Amino acid sequence: MGVTFRYLATESDGDIVPNWFSELANPPERVATDRGVVMFFRELGPLIGPPGPVDGKSSPIVNLFAPRRRRGVLLTAGEVHFLPTPLRKRFPALHKVSQDFSRWLGQFPCVHSRSSQPGEWDYFLEGSIRNFDTDVFALPGAMTALRAGHYFVAVDDSNDRVDRLCKSLRLRGVEGILDTE
Repeated sequence: MGVTFRYLATESDGDIVPNWFSELANPPERVATDRGVVMFFRELGPLIGPPGPVDGKSSPIVNLFAPRRRRGVLLTAGEVHFLPTPLRKRFPALHKVSQDFSRWLGQFPCVHSRSSQPGEWDYFLEGSIRNFDTDVFALPGAMTALRAGHYFVAVDDSNDRVDRLCKSLRLRGVEGILDTE
């Protein structure tokens, strides 16, 4: 299994995580997808799989799913996935990048910890965002948004789950919820 990191961000935080990767000594090549960005660390090895689908477990790639707005008032958590498995053994240099990223991300407030009791911000972390086995960190704009009462969900929460959440939020008096994505 690869290594996953989760973070909260607002539009004002948009480039903070991508810029971290751009500022590496050997920055990855980026390919935009409909869900985010695939980053290929060419100097660490070839893509395994072409001409067919790329094998993420055997190639030096990282997926970045940037936060996006859903239903007008919800923001999704951002996710960074280091895909190779086993990362440390297969790509030691990419494992070091993941450790460096972990330390860097750890400078921001942890708003949900996989290893602790419910936290101060759990009320605003909805859907399945609290069900993951990773800590969730808040970038500066997201921390401001949390303090202002904004809600965050997981990037993969289904439309049905978001529909149920929006009904609940309307009962809480949250305004500005759109009926569709």
